[in-house]
Amino acid sequence: MKKWLSCVLLIAAAACTAGDDTTDGARGFCAAGGALNQCPASAQTPEAACSRLVACGAIPLNSDDNMTNAFDWARCMNRMGRADPTQTRLMVSCILASACDQLKVPGSPDDPDTGQMHCLGFGGQR
Repeated sequence: MKKWLSCVLLIAAAACTAGDDTTDGARGFCAAGGALNQCPASAQTPEAACSRLVACGAIPLNSDDNMTNAFDWARCMNRMGRADPTQTRLMVSCILASACDQLKVPGSPDDPDTGQMHCLGFGGQR
């Protein structure tokens, strides 16, 4: 009985280990830029930057509360669209090069304080 239980526990432990079908997403090895880690380059687009803010838990995908000016993915895209191309490039590069913990601010993700989002400061608007 003891031997049988040991075999079952060994098989269960092997089945629960992370295999090659898992991913770390926004907190993975390549999440904070890839120059030193030899990771593939991220798409340098406003969509990628705003999506990274969502994936990192810095902003919500959609703000359910229409009564506030909560900063969400759509507002992030609007802010990137209002900036000139140089400012947009700086904001995108900053967001994509930052670690997730650096992107979170007080109120994240539900109602982030955009005045504390340093990468957005490159856009000239807070």
